Amino acid sequence: MKIWKMLTTMTLLMTVTLSSHQALASQKSWPEFVKEVRAEALSQGIRPEVFDRAFHGLKAPNKKVLRFDRTQPEKRLTFLKYRNTRADAFRIKLGRQELRKKQGILHEISRRYGVSECFIVSLWGLETSYGRFMGSFPVIKSLATLAYDNRRSAFFRKQLFYALHILNNGHVKLKDFKGEWAGASGHPQFLPSSWNNFAVDYDGDGRKDIWKTLPDALASIANYLKQNGWQTNQPWAIVVNTPSGFDKELMGRKVTKPVSEWEKLGITSASGHLPNGNLKASIVRPYGGPTLMIFNNFKVIMKWNRSIYYAGTVGYMAEKVCKRSL
Repeated sequence: MKIWKMLTTMTLLMTVTLSSHQALASQKSWPEFVKEVRAEALSQGIRPEVFDRAFHGLKAPNKKVLRFDRTQPEKRLTFLKYRNTRADAFRIKLGRQELRKKQGILHEISRRYGVSECFIVSLWGLETSYGRFMGSFPVIKSLATLAYDNRRSAFFRKQLFYALHILNNGHVKLKDFKGEWAGASGHPQFLPSSWNNFAVDYDGDGRKDIWKTLPDALASIANYLKQNGWQTNQPWAIVVNTPSGFDKELMGRKVTKPVSEWEKLGITSASGHLPNGNLKASIVRPYGGPTLMIFNNFKVIMKWNRSIYYAGTVGYMAEKVCKRSL
């Protein structure tokens, strides 16, 4: 039995290794790829010197990036374990400090975009611990590697050209253009396409600088939420109780009903108070609970990261940062 397990493990490892090599070997060489990308970049108006500086020293796909792409964690945590690990007491404390220190600019941005400063700070804190950890992977190297790899080449090729345009137009210096392994960067950890669609030049200096200019970064977070449908002064979620025998088929983001209808079905608020009966809501129960009644703004957060765990953690930390009950 032990020998069989060892053979099975070896076979799996060989399969993963072979598939990784095949994904790269089944296409053109790295120099051919770079040459092709360069020609396309120049045809889009990227200056030759910008491209050449960005690709200087990139002799091959980055092995570390490929390793991260192939070995993302699959361990399933309960929602509460995930939430309490990501939005721990220390990160909440830092968030309260940042909210006080940046109160002026946050209040100004909040009023302009109609987005709660609590949620702006929460997203900032969860993405980069308030700018303390923005990543050390050169964005061009990561995106070029993932664009060369066959697994998601079309998506990352688009991101690569967006990134080259960011450099070409002077929004960030090459030395500062760093982020996490898959190419997201800056205070909000935007992919280049998100930067293109949602970043703003809040301070009016001609650059949408989410890396070094905090007003631009915070306003870009707010703009992302606004452009995706954030509703001012509306709830995001509340903890609820379901009656015995509640139809589990009614659970999920795709089932939407007015609060008044959920109340008729026996849904009650854990705090004793349901919001406006006309508001549309869904009922979800992430693994390990609690049961949540979620509203439009929860679903807007999920456009940032398509995870109920993530959206629930953003909302939880926003309430904690602003010392409000969930």
